[in-house]
Amino acid sequence: MIPSRQYLWPLILCAIATVSSRALCATDMQDTVATELQAAQTAYDQGVESARTDPAAAQKYFAQAANGFDKVVKSGVTNGKLLYNLGNAQVQAKQIGSGIGSYLQAQRIMPGDSQLQSNLAHARTLVKDRFDSGGGILMEDVSDWWHLISFNSRLTLAGMFWIAAWSIAAFLLHQPTAARHETARVLVRRTAWGLAMCGVILGATVLSDITAAQLWPQGVTTSDGVMVRKGNGDGFDPQFAEPLSQGVEFRVLQRRPGWLLIRLGDGKSGWISATQATTA
Repeated sequence: MIPSRQYLWPLILCAIATVSSRALCATDMQDTVATELQAAQTAYDQGVESARTDPAAAQKYFAQAANGFDKVVKSGVTNGKLLYNLGNAQVQAKQIGSGIGSYLQAQRIMPGDSQLQSNLAHARTLVKDRFDSGGGILMEDVSDWWHLISFNSRLTLAGMFWIAAWSIAAFLLHQPTAARHETARVLVRRTAWGLAMCGVILGATVLSDITAAQLWPQGVTTSDGVMVRKGNGDGFDPQFAEPLSQGVEFRVLQRRPGWLLIRLGDGKSGWISATQATTA
């Protein structure tokens, strides 16, 4: 039903006011985020300046910067550089576990970034407990090489290789006399097979990342004294004699309310409180 003319202008004015209100809210949110980012960066810079002369003051500045960057992330603004800066501030504030978690999240967005990899490697050296694979091969050991190429790039390349391989196969099928010499024909066939294999391998890495992220997401302990138990409750006996320190990385095998079943780098598993860890 079309509104009469006497009600049309009030409706138009109301619509304009609604749009303007939303635009103002969006602008206010952007201004708030920009202010938080500036304050966090300023606090981080002050921490760097105070690190040599006043370590205690530097720690306060780094903690303030970490809180500021974290607020921006929790507001819904997420990108690799922001998570990287958050990780830097957290590590400097001695929040090693949280810093590694932020680095791991940033790594998904910008894999292969040399500065990120260097800072992540340094943060890992600050972790007290080590759980190496002990000679065994885990998925993380194999997947390190393909994570040098981003997820989207591997997906795109896999599709391009696969399409190119089938295009060559279709050309040979419909134009059997196109390659008159047997040597040329064999070369074209091998090229098609090579492209197909590259596509399959890259596609397998993409599928592996999707499967691992959904079924066994990465995680890291964010506090010291994390007790690994035999079941999902404080009443269960400890799985290990000593608790875990912050910064220990793991894979999440199962979730229960307030609890995570984790697998450590050496293959051992147990339950920890979800409040003492974060997942990437």
